[in-house]
Amino acid sequence: MDYFKWTHNGTTYDQVDPFKKIPVQDDPNYNKPLWEVIGMTESEAQVVKTNYQWHKIRKDREKLLKNTDWVSGSDVPQSLKDAWFPYRQALRDITTQEDPFNIVWPEEP
Repeated sequence: MDYFKWTHNGTTYDQVDPFKKIPVQDDPNYNKPLWEVIGMTESEAQVVKTNYQWHKIRKDREKLLKNTDWVSGSDVPQSLKDAWFPYRQALRDITTQEDPFNIVWPEEP
């Protein structure tokens, strides 16, 4: 995701945490948070960090759903489908949780 990539003084920061501090000791902004150096507000930086966290959660959720797609097969007994339905629904509803940094993941049946 390119919009989580910044360049400062010729160094590209492609990690997604705008609260990361500038690690280059001879940089005049050494040890300042990246958000401050690139001209963001702290609240804008928090939005970036939170949005990226939701992005990661959605990617993880999609993998988990894909791993259980077999449950939808026409040859799968209804009792097995019924057992897996709450888990799959909980995965779909994962983004209704309020704090993306403290997600409670459902357990497989």
